[in-house]
Amino acid sequence: MAHSTRTLRIAGASLLAVLMVGGTYLATGPNPFFGMTRIAGAQSSEELLREYAAKDSDTDGLPDWQESLYNTDPLNPESFRAGIKDGEAVAQGLVEPKVMVRPEEEAIDPDSIPGIAAAPSSLTDRFAQTLLKQYLLNRTGTPPTQEEIVAFVQSGVAELSADASEPDHYTLNDVRVSGASGAAALVAYAAEAEAAIAANTVSSSISARNELAYFQDAIRGDDAALAKVTAYSKAYAAMADALIRMQVPQEARQAHLAIVNATMHLSSMTADMAALKEDPLRALLGIGLYGKYATSMKSGFANLNGVFSARGVSLTEGQPGYEFFNTSELAAQ
Repeated sequence: MAHSTRTLRIAGASLLAVLMVGGTYLATGPNPFFGMTRIAGAQSSEELLREYAAKDSDTDGLPDWQESLYNTDPLNPESFRAGIKDGEAVAQGLVEPKVMVRPEEEAIDPDSIPGIAAAPSSLTDRFAQTLLKQYLLNRTGTPPTQEEIVAFVQSGVAELSADASEPDHYTLNDVRVSGASGAAALVAYAAEAEAAIAANTVSSSISARNELAYFQDAIRGDDAALAKVTAYSKAYAAMADALIRMQVPQEARQAHLAIVNATMHLSSMTADMAALKEDPLRALLGIGLYGKYATSMKSGFANLNGVFSARGVSLTEGQPGYEFFNTSELAAQ
């Protein structure tokens, strides 16, 4: 079934945003992938992490994510005791954290990122341990500055992403290799992959902005935006499922696998971001690792562009598969 130009443009919104996530991924000017006007001033995942890490809704010196560690109220500056701000109570050691720091590191179980309740040794639990340990070791008699809090979070995300990232969902054995190869097979593959993405994208009412923009809205108080973040998570999962069921030319299987796994990872990280209200630490972990898997997505498309180039594949606008092919060219730049 052929897809309209509008459908393909909508489908490309999330993928292009991912490819450009390393910096300020949206800027003014024409967008060559889905033909829409880019939105100026959008935030990268790192900038969103800093903004979320520093968010302190009740200005009590304790950021919202840390209130969840101490069972204090992020909307009440004196929820621990009247007359003393929660941040001061924590700095003075008056309130015990609900997550206690273990004396020694334990084995990490990276098989899943849990929801509201963090299971022992899970990624969320390990993340809480890492951040809380950093906070306690560096805490003095006064609450840390906003800059110090952000530094705690960034270093905690960096440590966790280095040694306990989510495992890949698929292996090369899961990729269905077709009997065909060469330029013609790759052109057909690009058209099928493009159609798979278009058939599983978010609705046009949501796709005008990407999941990072909606998450930023949620940080700033728009709880309704989290449903749109969830919609992106489901769309990523559906795209990955459709892509892994495709027949893929032998020469493209490695790059295809990387794209599929990155898409599944982005589904998981986006789902974590959508848990902002129920599990602030999970959301913090999701946005912190989002950039890692966005980079994996870009690498997969860049490697695929190398396969296209080696076989002399070149598609022009309007041809089936052009949007998918053009994404690989953008990633390789």
